[in-house]
Amino acid sequence: MARTPLSLTMLSPLPMYLDGANSGSTLAPRPATLDGKVLGLLPNWRPSAVHILKSVGALLEERYRLKAVVLEQPVRELPIRTGKLLDTMRELLDGFAQRVDVAITATGD
Repeated sequence: MARTPLSLTMLSPLPMYLDGANSGSTLAPRPATLDGKVLGLLPNWRPSAVHILKSVGALLEERYRLKAVVLEQPVRELPIRTGKLLDTMRELLDGFAQRVDVAITATGD
């Protein structure tokens, strides 16, 4: 019995991917390689995000000669007195950005 090739079509609800849009946004430049870079992994509050990022980090360590991999555990409960959640995390995120060359974030549940 002949097997039919499997086909997969992926669609995005976005009219254009953010890194392909020319909207004047200031996305960080992408390095040509990850060799010698510090890779930052930043999960959201969902437990599966940590597992997803650890797996991605391990795969990237196999492929590239990373200087280090940093997994930042976000604070689960932040007192929000004023402003938005990101305002309360600004110092944590700024410190993370200064310690890594490249960052990957994930959500998972």
